[in-house]
Amino acid sequence: MGIFEFFRRPGADRDRVAIEIDLATGVLEECPVCRGLSDKQRDDLLPAADLEAHRRFDKMDPSVAMFNGDRDDLLRRLRSVRDGVNYHCTCMDAG
Repeated sequence: MGIFEFFRRPGADRDRVAIEIDLATGVLEECPVCRGLSDKQRDDLLPAADLEAHRRFDKMDPSVAMFNGDRDDLLRRLRSVRDGVNYHCTCMDAG
């Protein structure tokens, strides 16, 4: 374990999986310039994110192994990770 492991937020790895699914389904967007995330309020795509999460569990994808079969935790995180993401990325905010 490295020294920086002590500074990691609990659940950060699980949030990373939720962000990955949200990006893959279009719920969140990544700016090609600054690589920042933005949330364009695409609530209509949340069912697709849920479906992708269920698909990963059904196929026993290693990316969801840390959830130990707890689908509800991942489904909650698909929505909660959006709370910390702004509508615009950093470079759009800067103008």
